[in-house]
Amino acid sequence: MRVNLDAIKDNGLKTEFELDPAQDEGLRAVQQSGEVQFLGPILSRLELRPIADTIEVRGRLSARLRLTCARCLAKFEQDLDRELHCTYAPRPPERRDPKAGDLELSADDVGLIFFDGRTIDTAEAVREEVLSAIPLRALCREDCRGLCPHCGTDLNTGNCTCAQKAADPRLSVLTQLTGK
Repeated sequence: MRVNLDAIKDNGLKTEFELDPAQDEGLRAVQQSGEVQFLGPILSRLELRPIADTIEVRGRLSARLRLTCARCLAKFEQDLDRELHCTYAPRPPERRDPKAGDLELSADDVGLIFFDGRTIDTAEAVREEVLSAIPLRALCREDCRGLCPHCGTDLNTGNCTCAQKAADPRLSVLTQLTGK
């Protein structure tokens, strides 16, 4: 959502908007990869406050996701509820036409989102926060037992009937330690 800087008064601006993942290129790409499915829009409740020449953005993001468990391959749904905190700053003149040596970030630049002109696009920060919230290895539950590596049976629903043998006879001594 684009916000005109003139709309942000001294006491700040509170806003809510929905980001449709199908309309956002970055979120649409993640969804098309099959990694995650968004089950509706991403709801953003943000407060923008001017601090000197920067704009501080704080708020909450929420969405409903459908993920695939990395262990048992079952589809499951999960709520995303995240805090968002970022700072927008006007792009300094030396950053407008960067040269090779200018591409290095300084300590002052870390954590800033630069903008040009009189508007900021909060959808960029929302997108980045949502993408960072998607688990790299989604689990349907912490104690998910996964699939049998031999027959593919879902071990959460029962035990498999295949014979489990030690892969290497030299490791058979380990079965005495575990009792299996």
